[in-house]
Amino acid sequence: MWNPASETELSREERKEEQIVAELELLGIRYLSRRTTEQAERVRAADILLADLVQQPSARVRASVIAVLLTHPEYAQAIPAALRRLRPTEQRTLRLFYTAASLLQQEYAARLRLFVSGPRLPDWFGADLDLPSAASPREQLAALGQRHRQQTRSVVKWVGTYESIVRRLLRSWETEQDRAWL
Repeated sequence: MWNPASETELSREERKEEQIVAELELLGIRYLSRRTTEQAERVRAADILLADLVQQPSARVRASVIAVLLTHPEYAQAIPAALRRLRPTEQRTLRLFYTAASLLQQEYAARLRLFVSGPRLPDWFGADLDLPSAASPREQLAALGQRHRQQTRSVVKWVGTYESIVRRLLRSWETEQDRAWL
């Protein structure tokens, strides 16, 4: 049987993560696992949320900024303010994840449209990242993954990481929808 941790068992950093994941649930992002049953009453301002997500030590929570932008594309307007809250390396991360969300929104448009309405995420950073503008979203994602690896000097397969986020998000919505029909 699942036994959630009490708040006193968690470090300060872990409590912050639990709070932010609880806020994501209010935004319709429920695929991230939790250690507590903590509930959020409200979601912090978009620029603060985006900046706080990028600053999370946990990669799974940090990358959920993609899910936030796919779920609430209107949050794109908060990107400039969020960038001002971040250090240069964190700004780079937000730009990369934002661009991934923009491309994923195009690649998964048909499935996302079943659950989300809203504006298309503008391509604010593609040129700065030297992405091929005439290429398909799939080709641009591949180029973005390569730039991400180069800029972070990591061996992570970024395209798979980006796509796993959108797939988990869609799968969680589809499961919720199926349960609603039962």
